[in-house]
Amino acid sequence: MIWAALAMLGVPIWLVVGALGSALFSRHRFKTRTGVIPLLFREAGEDKWPRRPSYGRYVHNVLIVNRGLALVRTSVHVVEHVDRLDLGDTTTKHLNDPIAFALRLADGDEYELMIERADNPALLPTEQ
Repeated sequence: MIWAALAMLGVPIWLVVGALGSALFSRHRFKTRTGVIPLLFREAGEDKWPRRPSYGRYVHNVLIVNRGLALVRTSVHVVEHVDRLDLGDTTTKHLNDPIAFALRLADGDEYELMIERADNPALLPTEQ
């Protein structure tokens, strides 16, 4: 459907396919970098976790989260305090053995982060 609409507007199919291919290639290259892990990231107090995972890195006390098709939408969060978060019966198809954390940022905002237990960066607490 979208292809037909773009063709009617005069956008060549090769241009659309090329843009999509380059976005997917960029995404693949980013995900294979050292230290990049899949994660679910939401504001504290929200009812549901996002349906699609983001990807990020945790370096010292900074969490860098990349979102979007090509993973170019980047947000940088300076983490001030980390606590373990009880997941209860929460399940997700994107993470096999998830653990979650409540994050308080330097600017006072609070977020929740879910990652796979095996991907847990050394600076985040493992058990409480």
